[in-house]
Amino acid sequence: MIIKEFSDFLKQNEEKPAVSLLFVWLKLKIESPAKSNVDRIIQKEIYIAKNKQGSSLFIGKSPSGRNLIQSLYNFALSFEQQKMARWIHKQKANDFKNCKDIDK
Repeated sequence: MIIKEFSDFLKQNEEKPAVSLLFVWLKLKIESPAKSNVDRIIQKEIYIAKNKQGSSLFIGKSPSGRNLIQSLYNFALSFEQQKMARWIHKQKANDFKNCKDIDK
């Protein structure tokens, strides 16, 4: 349920890096009023810590919150890997014709 909603958010913003979008998505979910069960779960499980310079850090409030953050992060990484794999699959050998041989 949470991964599905995050996945939909990633698909709407595919041009940006998924890990950066994870930060944006979590911040939106935590700082805005809860509209769904996903929002409630995220707000209950994850805390945003901010320092004086304005930097933010997401902290799991419990072991399940830490697992949630880790799972979302891993999903973001796999989303990026899938985008790269699709891009490589669409390329033809001639597209790499001008690349210089690294071994020489």
